[in-house]
Amino acid sequence: METEFGLTEYASGHEITPIPCLLKEMYTDFIVQEILDDGKVLSIPSPDVILESTGSKDVQIEESVEKPSCISDETLAAIEERFSTKGTPVLVKVDTLTKEERKSIHHFVRERFSGKLITETKDDGIYVSHGHTQSTRKRKNWDENIPKECHFTMCKENKETSYACQLIAKFLNIGPNNIKTHGIKDKRGVTAQRVSVTKVLESKILDLNSRLRGIKVFGCEYKNEPVKMGGHWGNRFSIVLRDLPNDSEPTLHERLETFQNTGFLNYFGTQRFGSRCSTTAEIGLAIAKRDWEGAVRMILSNAMPDHLENGQVGWAVKCFTETGDARKAFSKLKGAQAFATVEGQILKCLTRGGTWQKCITEAIPIQSRSLYVHAYQSLLWNKVASRRVKEYGTRVHESDVGADGKPLGEHSTHYDIHIALPGENSAFENSYGAKWISELLKEDGLTPASFTSLQDKFSLGESSRPLFVEAKELKWKFIHYEQPRAFLQDGLQTRAIPESEQKGPLLALQIQFSLSSGSYATVALREVTGYDMGKKSMRDASLKSQKGAEQNEEQEDKDDNELTEANPEVVEVVEVTEVAAVEEAN
Repeated sequence: METEFGLTEYASGHEITPIPCLLKEMYTDFIVQEILDDGKVLSIPSPDVILESTGSKDVQIEESVEKPSCISDETLAAIEERFSTKGTPVLVKVDTLTKEERKSIHHFVRERFSGKLITETKDDGIYVSHGHTQSTRKRKNWDENIPKECHFTMCKENKETSYACQLIAKFLNIGPNNIKTHGIKDKRGVTAQRVSVTKVLESKILDLNSRLRGIKVFGCEYKNEPVKMGGHWGNRFSIVLRDLPNDSEPTLHERLETFQNTGFLNYFGTQRFGSRCSTTAEIGLAIAKRDWEGAVRMILSNAMPDHLENGQVGWAVKCFTETGDARKAFSKLKGAQAFATVEGQILKCLTRGGTWQKCITEAIPIQSRSLYVHAYQSLLWNKVASRRVKEYGTRVHESDVGADGKPLGEHSTHYDIHIALPGENSAFENSYGAKWISELLKEDGLTPASFTSLQDKFSLGESSRPLFVEAKELKWKFIHYEQPRAFLQDGLQTRAIPESEQKGPLLALQIQFSLSSGSYATVALREVTGYDMGKKSMRDASLKSQKGAEQNEEQEDKDDNELTEANPEVVEVVEVTEVAAVEEAN
């Protein structure tokens, strides 16, 4: 699978004998913690920690907030009663009040009652009610003294980043484009990343902890600017590779020491391209060609019910494919399927009369739709990177350029080599990378200018990428274990087995390192194991391992039966001994 996407070379300059292993066998085997631009590594809460949740029952009246003179004591008493129990909204007369006095009422209610009570201006005055009404849900009434962006940490386990964000947006009653992240994190794993939402109170975010499953939110902080794509330094990884050959420890140890010095080729990993019938790169090519219908149909085809895991979403897509009736297909989706899946967003757009282009450029959130174009760019970059290593080796060559597109100096290292990404880029236009990419684009009927008009709708960011990357703060240890699916790292809801139980016939490697933004841990692991770390390869390896374990169990049962038939007296002695031991223990 890796070779299909251009991953053919190694930083060592030669092929590596593959060492088979299992990656992401358990969700907790793959832990990703975002590293912010100030170097802070985001934490993942222990399974034993109960995160703060304000909860409406715990909200107290802020007595320190002074009552405006325009609110009578009688009106205040009525408002405080409404705070305690739901009922008819309290009317505050404002006929004779100035604009500033009316504004002070809104501010007072919001601050004194911690956002639990809502104010709404109507013809006859300001109404104070318990919670949102239909007309106040979409009204923005934000305190100008508070920065409008609320940043928080989102930890998730076995959840797509886009799905988790859509779910949070739905619960907060905000649009999906109102929630921002630094980037997409792996689904099959435990991840921590910063997220921002606009004009949402900290209390509302923390209250989500009582409603979310497999997702935790905490660490709120108000800021003036939202989280920006690629705005973090990178990620800290803690990964477990299972089911290693028992004789592989010395070889892996030697390779890890080499890896520490040479780094790895900075390929885009296979997860960038997906594992369905239509790859994200193929969809990205269709978008680059402005084949909007083709792109939509490829996205939907990936959800067809070839596998049970697609569930109702797959059947809804099948319905649309067979009937062309988007409304009928959309009606088959329930709850989060309708608003938190790409397929649901597309069907909803078509139901409302949207064009094929709008399905891509408006219905799908920008962080999701950008992945398709990025994937096509990534495929071309991988092919060019492999050609560079094949033709010039792993050392600095006179034709190489740096991040500014200029030739490298005499003291440069292989970590300074940069190759441009597809698109118009005057700084790199004379480099071999730009020339080779143009050749590949021409084969697909495109030019570098094909990406220029996509900039705004698809958030096409970086213009170049380093050819080699160093894994920083590298640590590793080997773990012996007995049960194939034993927890070897803590998760959001599970604890790893204690060190005293880390013994047995099975061998695993725990490896930890930090990578700069945009680099792939699976590609780094490929440099060490020489093994295809793609999803399909790992799934096949997992099934093979499970089948082997079942065969071993069957063989053990067969051996026991043969022993019983040949030596029944031995079994009788064993049984008597076990009974005696139990009686002695009791």
